[in-house]
Amino acid sequence: MCATEAVERDPRLGLTALAAAWQVPCEVGQIDALLGYAELLLRWNARINLTGAPSVGALVETHFPDAFALASWIQGPARLLDVGSGGGLPALPLALLRPALDIQLCEPIAKKGAFLRTAIRDCRLTGRVRLDPRRGEEVADAGEKVDLAVSRATFPPDIWLALGRRLVHPGGRVFLLTTPQAAPAVDTTGPGRRRVYLDGRRLLLEVAV
Repeated sequence: MCATEAVERDPRLGLTALAAAWQVPCEVGQIDALLGYAELLLRWNARINLTGAPSVGALVETHFPDAFALASWIQGPARLLDVGSGGGLPALPLALLRPALDIQLCEPIAKKGAFLRTAIRDCRLTGRVRLDPRRGEEVADAGEKVDLAVSRATFPPDIWLALGRRLVHPGGRVFLLTTPQAAPAVDTTGPGRRRVYLDGRRLLLEVAV
């Protein structure tokens, strides 16, 4: 049985492997919560478009690595803003992996916001994860600042980094989830880190502000 088939049969195996590969602690209760979120996402996906993943195993293999990658670079308490949260990837799995984070989900589309509210409640994240129905640009225009900003598949890389720099205070960090092919066009002026994963298909880029 190949790895993909094994994860489809038992997604717990995939989560355990991700935790080991990224050196991110993931206890039994967190694994249960991650799988509960995945199942909720797929149930809602039958009604509204939230993800292209067809199964829990596919979510674990192709989408949850983003959350583990972020968790490997984020430790300790911090305020994080996720712009264009959609179905909650990667912010909600990240919240489950890093319980010290205070997370603001920016999602202006009402039906996606309805899912996020349900997920926050069902995943027992009320109090430290909240929905903000504004667009990221509105938050930036209001002058609000956070420690960390992330966005996945909402903006072209350069546009996101420009917006992200407006959203974090000096000393904060902006995270870009993209592909290695898109990286050469990205202005990464300033200190930061990068890591390629998912067999070279995904790139996590960190830019310090």
